[in-house]
Amino acid sequence: MRLPILTNEVIGGYNPRCFIIYSDNILESTNILDLLAEDNEFFAIVGVSYEPIDQPVYLLKAGDMYVCIKVAGKYENWDLPQNIDSIIHFIDKPDFVIADASSGKPVFVGETTGTANVGNSQWQREGRKISAAVNGIPMIYQTYYSGTDRSMIEKDALDNGEELGQVREPSSLQVINHFIYSLRYRTPSLLVYYPNSEYDISIGFGRDNKGKELLKNYISLCILFSLNKEYKSEKKRLEKEIYQRMLGFITEQVNYRKSKIYRIDKDFPVEPVNHILKHGEEFIDFIVDFVNGDIEFKEQYDLTNWDFKTFSRWSHRYSRTPLLSLLDKHNIPMFSYLKGAAKAGFVIDTQKLLELLDVIYVADAGKFHNKLNPQIPTLIIPTLMFQSKDGKFIHKVDPGTGEIVAFSELFARDIRNKKSMNTLIYVHVPGPNEVDANTNKLFRAIKRYADCLIINERIYEV
Repeated sequence: MRLPILTNEVIGGYNPRCFIIYSDNILESTNILDLLAEDNEFFAIVGVSYEPIDQPVYLLKAGDMYVCIKVAGKYENWDLPQNIDSIIHFIDKPDFVIADASSGKPVFVGETTGTANVGNSQWQREGRKISAAVNGIPMIYQTYYSGTDRSMIEKDALDNGEELGQVREPSSLQVINHFIYSLRYRTPSLLVYYPNSEYDISIGFGRDNKGKELLKNYISLCILFSLNKEYKSEKKRLEKEIYQRMLGFITEQVNYRKSKIYRIDKDFPVEPVNHILKHGEEFIDFIVDFVNGDIEFKEQYDLTNWDFKTFSRWSHRYSRTPLLSLLDKHNIPMFSYLKGAAKAGFVIDTQKLLELLDVIYVADAGKFHNKLNPQIPTLIIPTLMFQSKDGKFIHKVDPGTGEIVAFSELFARDIRNKKSMNTLIYVHVPGPNEVDANTNKLFRAIKRYADCLIINERIYEV
């Protein structure tokens, strides 16, 4: 795509409203602005200035209004406004943030990826999504309908082409968490899928290519809505379409044990989420009105009012780790949304859990009662956190960071963001005796969510 070249002086002559796009690197920003500049329903490209070349300015036109967007590039190179700094340092920094240049107010957060969120990468970007939601900024996470899971394949086999990986699709939980973030933080948290034709066809789906148009149009509308509230109806219309497509993904029919079932029945067969979303046409109308402040919350759409009777006994391979095997040995039931595939589970009877923890961890006896409320269930998230290499411990920030965010947000907080479960994070591999807790996103997630952290089979204070 060839863009007309302008000077900064010419752009200034249009008296545009100005925005800045911050990102991890310049290429990510220019890719987004090139997307906005091509076949845009809401903006027409006027031109671009390369003064200086590493900070191009795109000039766009909507009706009689002109908008310019400057590429700021790498976050670390700028003295960021406080409300942008709070997004990128909350847990994990998103790919890009678009902000009003005069006020510094963010108007959109974006996260794009060239891979599908399957296998170990399923929750890799969850910290970035929640950073936008908590700060009340509309966001879109763009991923793919399908991809290959290579987490269980040896690197040599991948390198020499012997193995390509198993074709898989993202779990319904990805959509469910976006719905919950939207309700809990009352801001649009959206998910847009791109097709991956080779893989999609191999598992029986022909996907359309509308994701790019949805991403482009929604970014445009968030910018325009920040300038003129008359764009609200268009913004809501597009949000409804995106939410409907999210719902459509988790309620489509998939192959499962020689039969066809709803994807959500395979991935998340627990209530009330399952029933609400399988009959979700009115829910979509509600969520669009709610996140836009047009109606109050309706209890019938409380996705996190869990019916524990619909959960299964938890029997993941992590149950062989020391703590979880002892819980099983002492007949303390652990539950989760899937029997064998879920990486996190919970104990309903926290009082009984506390009594056992005092026996197991004699050196910390009594301390657990100050950390875990016996009146509510306790979510247990086992994680690696560390890997030993050449006699040193290195942090395993992924997928642990995203798993802590995803499961804590899914189960440990109610729809109004009040604590509904304790969160116990259990590091089931040896780690160092002292940890610098301020160095990475993993510990930022732990600080936000953990009521109790166990490392080296004892309480670790963060």
